[in-house]
Amino acid sequence: MSGTGRAGKMNIVETIKLDSNYLEGKGVPSPRLNAELLLAKALGCSRLDLYLRFDEVPLSEAMERFKSDLRLRAKRYPIQYITGSVEFYSLPFKIIEGVFIPRPETELLVEWAEESMDGMKDVRFVEFGVGSGIISGTLAKRNDSWRGVAVDISRDAVILARENIEALGVSERVSLILSDGFDSIRCDGGFDLLVANPPYIPGGAIPDLQPEVSGYEERSALDGGPDGLRFYPAIVNEGMRLLSKGGVAIVEIGQGEEKSVKEMFVEGGYSVVDVRKDYNGLERLVRGVK
Repeated sequence: MSGTGRAGKMNIVETIKLDSNYLEGKGVPSPRLNAELLLAKALGCSRLDLYLRFDEVPLSEAMERFKSDLRLRAKRYPIQYITGSVEFYSLPFKIIEGVFIPRPETELLVEWAEESMDGMKDVRFVEFGVGSGIISGTLAKRNDSWRGVAVDISRDAVILARENIEALGVSERVSLILSDGFDSIRCDGGFDLLVANPPYIPGGAIPDLQPEVSGYEERSALDGGPDGLRFYPAIVNEGMRLLSKGGVAIVEIGQGEEKSVKEMFVEGGYSVVDVRKDYNGLERLVRGVK
């Protein structure tokens, strides 16, 4: 790791190379990207700026910050919690420990939601499990006539989502409710779209996940019960109550859960039920039309 011996005199490119190797030795995925992100954070610049300043020797104060973060990452502490940020649909979101870290696959949920509305204006949407606010915030930011309501059982998540939604400038069109479900929403038939990315990992499988997930992410944001399906029945049933005729519900699912979740939608009375795969060819989303 940099910061010992000759390392104090190393320039930016040399530091990145050395510490990429260090992180690789610790089993960290994408070690060079991680080293770049951490060094950019320590220097208060962008990743691009690192290569515009490639021959610069960082000040010792910045290197101390970098080394501290590097040690955390080597312990497999999530990079998003260290940098305090995550990009989703090219939009910046703040992230904190205790709140679920967004995954790139969830961008497909936003994409399918927009496709399903087919250019419709004044869409009213509702979200179960707002987390950091990425889904509701992105939908409102990208569609300036859309309005939504989002719920979450976590106070920390609701506070963070509010901060992110305010930063996007859409707080007047997205309402946040601290609740463990949709019971507090009484607008029956008043929504065109329901979206949800609930916890869907079977509880017994969590210890086998990457150390970043199993060791540091909030278990309640991951654990979908013994079979991973704990939250879907309520979402499916509440969708029938909250959605208008022709309204659409889209949920993200875990691997191997598509058959069970599709059956819930069919048995719940939805007229059309289909599935969409993710970037890896895995069934990731189920959509039901009321």
